[in-house]
Amino acid sequence: MNHSLKKYRLTREERAQIKQRFKRTGELTRKKLIEYIPAMLITNLSTLLLISVDGLVVGNLVGGKALSAVNIFSPATLLIGVISVLIASGIGICLSTGVGANDPQKLLRTKSAMKKMMAIAAIVVAVAQIPAVYLIISSYQLSPEMEAMTRQYAIGVMISSPFGLISTVGVHQLQIVGKMKALMWLAIMEGVANLILDVVFVSVFHMGVAGAGFGTAGANILRCTATVLFLVRKTNVFNSHGVKSGWKECREILTYGLPDASHSLILAAQNYFIMLVILSTLGENGGIIKGTCAFAFSVTNVLISSVQGSLRPLMGLMIGSKDHDGTRMLLRQGFGFITVFVSIIVVIIELFPGMFYHFHGINELPSGGELSLRLFAASFLFGAFNTIFRLYYSNRKDTGFSSTLTVLGHAAIPLFAFILTRFFPGPFLWLGNLIAELIILAVNMKRYTYWLEKDNAEQDKDEKTFYLTVTPDKAVEASQMIRRFAKENGYPSGIAYSVALCMEEMVAYIEAAQDGAEIDTQVIVRFSHDAAHFIIIDNGRCITLDDDPESRSLITNNYALIKKLAKSAQHRYILNLNYTMFEF
Repeated sequence: MNHSLKKYRLTREERAQIKQRFKRTGELTRKKLIEYIPAMLITNLSTLLLISVDGLVVGNLVGGKALSAVNIFSPATLLIGVISVLIASGIGICLSTGVGANDPQKLLRTKSAMKKMMAIAAIVVAVAQIPAVYLIISSYQLSPEMEAMTRQYAIGVMISSPFGLISTVGVHQLQIVGKMKALMWLAIMEGVANLILDVVFVSVFHMGVAGAGFGTAGANILRCTATVLFLVRKTNVFNSHGVKSGWKECREILTYGLPDASHSLILAAQNYFIMLVILSTLGENGGIIKGTCAFAFSVTNVLISSVQGSLRPLMGLMIGSKDHDGTRMLLRQGFGFITVFVSIIVVIIELFPGMFYHFHGINELPSGGELSLRLFAASFLFGAFNTIFRLYYSNRKDTGFSSTLTVLGHAAIPLFAFILTRFFPGPFLWLGNLIAELIILAVNMKRYTYWLEKDNAEQDKDEKTFYLTVTPDKAVEASQMIRRFAKENGYPSGIAYSVALCMEEMVAYIEAAQDGAEIDTQVIVRFSHDAAHFIIIDNGRCITLDDDPESRSLITNNYALIKKLAKSAQHRYILNLNYTMFEF
């Protein structure tokens, strides 16, 4: 063995010490999740108010039949929203991964395509919903009174649909640019407006169930207008600098939005067929049970969506930069938050199911109501895990697998429900959800193992990556470790020296910017046979790598050296993080 290499070989004990001393702590992403989740929680609580307030108002002010009408229409609401989910999810993934990949031109093309897709989708929703809603309501074969009430409610919801699409896209745009507080206040505004308008239309103007639909329309139009104005004035989301997009960018938006859209589509179909089973098994009072179960899930989904929405921009950033280690750590943190939050809600539902009926003004519980809710809640935690996996696969652009699993798994729920009603009392149809979610979870875990193995195989074949948590007092030692790591694996010493020196200077630069504040700094060094890719991320206040002194509030003595060492240097302040990439 070459003696110049031999002396750089690490013993097993040395490797363990280095791994422990510079172990990636995950503190940076944990703090970002803690920062994001409260704002997302308030946002989703306001959204819950928007979604559930119609049922709550008409249940308490009009009666049980009005509550049934609102919930009988819910599959149509979900179906109308599929296009919104398709466009919004696709745009969110394209924007977040585009930022992570640091490709400015592609990001501008994505923004250009985004504007086109929003306009086209709003028109499609406005037109396509008319025949869809008519056919869905007619197929239920409801009593004349119930059918009339359902159609009255539908008018306002259909008016709001195009505006709701733009607002849904805005939610993802605000998440990607880290404007969680703005998102929170917009959602609060919409939820409160919906409640006030519902009460005014239903109670003051005596419009009955139709008033709830028009209240939703008014709140949606207000939210849409405020969202667009904020994005235009306070962000550069719509600024594509005149760059044109082609079919490729539009197709990417549609492709990456497909998993979430297929989930929404199959959820709409599932709700439709489940409603048929419920009406045939439990009668029109089944609409009350369905509405209460939907409300309980919506309460739980506030927490699920809060964690998912907080994970979305961070996951896109990490996957876009091929930070597999950080992605796995982020997933573990997401699952931890989900487990705690959802378990608390499920325990409350299991102990006090009647409370959820009383919220809707239903004091005389329908037969099988409590058991139905308890059985339905048993699937919530497993469904939450599958939601996080779906976000992961969407960002990995594994859309074919995610879409297929979503469609097949949730399409089976009505079938399971129908079979269960053949052998057990009506309320046991809700166990169909639990069976489906467990099957989907098992397949998701198997697919995740596949991706872990693939990432490891690709890294071993083409390149090696060094992950570090670096504090200023460890910067010099970390620099030595980087050079030793490169030498041990046969990478050019000149490149390794440049990377190590750049890392030292950047850590010092970041520390100087914080005025003594405690920050978390994550370093990723990716070596290949003749190059290196260096990423440093911190949660301190914004720094800049710009040659214009007026746009630079901080100056490092060795700034010019950093620029000379690297072939390229790019910096973004995104999600309140400094995200800096160097190529050597």
